[in-house]
Amino acid sequence: MEKRACKRRIKRLNITFSDGKVEYSGISSDFSCNGLFIRTRKGFSEGTILTMKLESEDGKIIPLTGTVKRTIKINISGFNISSYKTSSYKNGMGIQLTSISEEYNNFIKELYSTIIVR
Repeated sequence: MEKRACKRRIKRLNITFSDGKVEYSGISSDFSCNGLFIRTRKGFSEGTILTMKLESEDGKIIPLTGTVKRTIKINISGFNISSYKTSSYKNGMGIQLTSISEEYNNFIKELYSTIIVR
């Protein structure tokens, strides 16, 4: 049985996120109508509330608020530095959006109309 309310769409965009203390950056990995995945070396604990700023391809900032639903951290000990740089962005967080703006809805509608389902 499918748990998702809507299918995911892959798109790589810059995103900043904060728990209210420090701001970090990452790369969006995939989107749905009510969530996204952020690839980053800084993963927060499940349940953490984040404010985010998604940068669209045209430079527009889309504000988001969500809760960390899962965090993936890959053990990279023993790898050389070039492997570390490549592997670090397999780490990340699955975010469930709690506040969905009209800008995000418009972004998703456009994304769904142009990208093939994963």
